[in-house]
Amino acid sequence: MATDTRPWWRRPWVVPLTVLVVGFLVYALPPYLTLDPAQSRSQLNAAFPPHYPMLELHIAFGTVAIVTVCLQLWPWLRQRHPAVHRTSGRLYVFAGMGPSAVLALAITPVTSLTLIGKVGAVAWAVLGLITTITGFLMARRRRFSDHRRWMLYSFAFAMTPITGRALFYPVLLVPGLDFQDLVLIGQIGAFWLGWIINVALVALWLRRAPRRQPRRPSRAPRQAAA
Repeated sequence: MATDTRPWWRRPWVVPLTVLVVGFLVYALPPYLTLDPAQSRSQLNAAFPPHYPMLELHIAFGTVAIVTVCLQLWPWLRQRHPAVHRTSGRLYVFAGMGPSAVLALAITPVTSLTLIGKVGAVAWAVLGLITTITGFLMARRRRFSDHRRWMLYSFAFAMTPITGRALFYPVLLVPGLDFQDLVLIGQIGAFWLGWIINVALVALWLRRAPRRQPRRPSRAPRQAAA
């Protein structure tokens, strides 16, 4: 099978994705690096003391997921350093998306989210786990085409926090919206539209991406046999 050896600078998505991820982490992580519950951007449940440490772990694992899934998608790294690719993949599954989604399932019932937000968060976590675990199993079975497809969908779920915020913050500029409107729109964007749009874009990309055609068998053996 032919190997695409184009350098990273000839792939137009590498630099924008890197800038987007770094910018998001620089913005989102500082309040949680202080380990001070008062700095949390999420409303904490005072009746459930483990809420904050579980939230911190969820964010830590989510950070690992966002970084390692980008490494997983980098063709140059996958082709030139397959051992690094495999290690980053295991980190993504077992120290990133996997535990982050499990913690989201555990935290969601005690959050202040509305019902629509909680259902969306649970859907994100369950579907994120399914795509990630399936992608990992496909790699173990050496079904690499299926592995690639499932990991692209897992990438869609891992990028949801970035997409959700990108959808929500422009809404703050709309005049005339009260607090309840902002809450509803924010939760629809963060916990529904974020991953729905990402999954739709991945599906469209997979549909339009050129597929390698299988190599035709040589005619030489047939001619020799004749």
